[in-house]
Amino acid sequence: MDRELRILILEDDSADAELMQRELRNAGITFSAMLVDSREGFIKGLEEFSPDMILSDNKLPSFDGISALDISQKKCPDIPFIFVTGTMGEEWAVETLKRGACDYVLKDRIYRLASVVKRALQEVKERNEHKRAEETIKEHAEQYRTIVSATLFGFLLTDEKAKLLDVNDTYCSMSGYTRKELLNLSISDLEATDKPEDVAARIQRVIESGTDQFESKHKAKDGRVFDIEVSMSFLYSRKQFIAFIRDITDRERVKQELINAKEHAEESDRLKTSFLHNISHEIRTPMNAIVGFSALLGEPDVDAQSRKDYIETIMLSSNHLLLIINDIIDISNIEANIVKADKNEININSKLKSLCNQFIPVANEKKIQLVCETGVPDSDALIITDSTKLTQILTNLINNAIKFTDKGYVKVGCVLRDMFLEFRVSDTGIGIPQEYHNKIFDRFYQVQHTTSRLYEGTGLGLAIAKAYAELLGGNIRLSSEPGAGTSFFVTIPYEKQVVATETVKEKMGYEVFVFPEKKTILVVEDVDSNFKLINCFLAGANADIIRASNGEEAVEIALAEKNIDLILMDIKMPELDGYTAAKIIWESKPDIPIIAQTAYADDKEEAIGSGCSGFILKPFDKKSLLKVIREFI
Repeated sequence: MDRELRILILEDDSADAELMQRELRNAGITFSAMLVDSREGFIKGLEEFSPDMILSDNKLPSFDGISALDISQKKCPDIPFIFVTGTMGEEWAVETLKRGACDYVLKDRIYRLASVVKRALQEVKERNEHKRAEETIKEHAEQYRTIVSATLFGFLLTDEKAKLLDVNDTYCSMSGYTRKELLNLSISDLEATDKPEDVAARIQRVIESGTDQFESKHKAKDGRVFDIEVSMSFLYSRKQFIAFIRDITDRERVKQELINAKEHAEESDRLKTSFLHNISHEIRTPMNAIVGFSALLGEPDVDAQSRKDYIETIMLSSNHLLLIINDIIDISNIEANIVKADKNEININSKLKSLCNQFIPVANEKKIQLVCETGVPDSDALIITDSTKLTQILTNLINNAIKFTDKGYVKVGCVLRDMFLEFRVSDTGIGIPQEYHNKIFDRFYQVQHTTSRLYEGTGLGLAIAKAYAELLGGNIRLSSEPGAGTSFFVTIPYEKQVVATETVKEKMGYEVFVFPEKKTILVVEDVDSNFKLINCFLAGANADIIRASNGEEAVEIALAEKNIDLILMDIKMPELDGYTAAKIIWESKPDIPIIAQTAYADDKEEAIGSGCSGFILKPFDKKSLLKVIREFI
């Protein structure tokens, strides 16, 4: 100890007390002493002197050694208490030792006192060292338990045979096992591998090098497999393995998702490149006919029949080119997520018949049968949906069916199933391999995309059909095998429309129409060719046509003229756009109907919000234009 030894002596005979001190000093023991002979003095000595040892006589006039022993055991049980007395029977000696005395020395054998004191001090020293060691071990154990419990990593301790000896709560959470359950398992029970030799090889590497890091898979209690990163060490002195484990399942999942995304992006780039090559061919083919035959029309010696044939070819090529452009615009709008459903009424039986009639010439040219099966009663055939998008879905499917069928038939039909309509387009064509059933709905994907293409097309039709079917609240699926034909099924919600009486206007033809009274129509169009076309469509309709080349001119003319009956408003124009011009005119003259004309179907909502009364989608023909005009004047 750092300070001088302190001995509290309980003795009423000063000579005996002096004898004890002399005996200890003669033995080389350095100390300071406090002599007391009463209960009060003894207690005061314990509290103020803080002794390292107590030497006590047994019998004192007003106190006794047994009582002193009891007091010291309560107040300071670690201080060695030695009886130094004249007489002590065997039973009494045993009793004092039971009560906590360290030893006893008879006064007639005082020469033993020094050795007894030294032994007692050594025992105290050893006991204190042992206590400190236990406290250190306990502290380290607490630190170990705190670190192991607090770490975000799983912790495993095993013996040399990989039997689990300890685990922390983190690993219990990872695996779903309780600590008690895990301590009955070994590492082999947790490893999720079909190659136990790999586990053995890892363990051997750890033993040889002392430590190793690796990735593995463990099985959870519920059978789930999770990815882990392991840092393992071998404790040679204890023949134990210690492992810290990190759950990397999310990291591996994200890693795989990134790989999949990269592969998907590469596939998309490849498909888009293929699409651009393909679309270049698709556009150039009709353009070649349009440019070539348009040039031939200018030749001076073209006869009437040839001129008629040239015009027919130009019209067919123009319609083909228009379909390609519409596909590109539609897929762009779909990718930009700006496509909305515009519901209106449609007679599905009439629509199916009309579509089939439209494709009969193409089917006849390929010598295949086109069958139209209307399975919905006429009384239930009038429904509410987006007729434009439904028409495009069916058009794309019928077009594909005819394109990929060289003999046999194409059947188009519709049936009512509960509250859903199911459209079916079946063919006896080449069929589609199973591995392509999901891919063919991807944008830009074509089952056949080699340089020696047998079939024309942009590869957008099915992607558009799928997007529009989902937009209408339905879905699209297929059934097909190579060489056995293909059936596409489109399901949309059935929303029945109450049949209304057909109006006189709906019965009227629009190809030839003359207003009973002269009308004045303001055409707002910045492109000369478009204005000329509208002017030709309205020729002979008993209408005065006024032109404005931009939005500012339109506002100026509309506010100045008093007799304008209707305005045809282009949307995309320089100076002032059609939306703004329409709004200004509507605020001053709300009675003048304004019809918006645009190349984008999704402009309709904004056009109506700007004050337009109607909407017509470019490109349009004479019949469509006259029909929408007659709705307002």
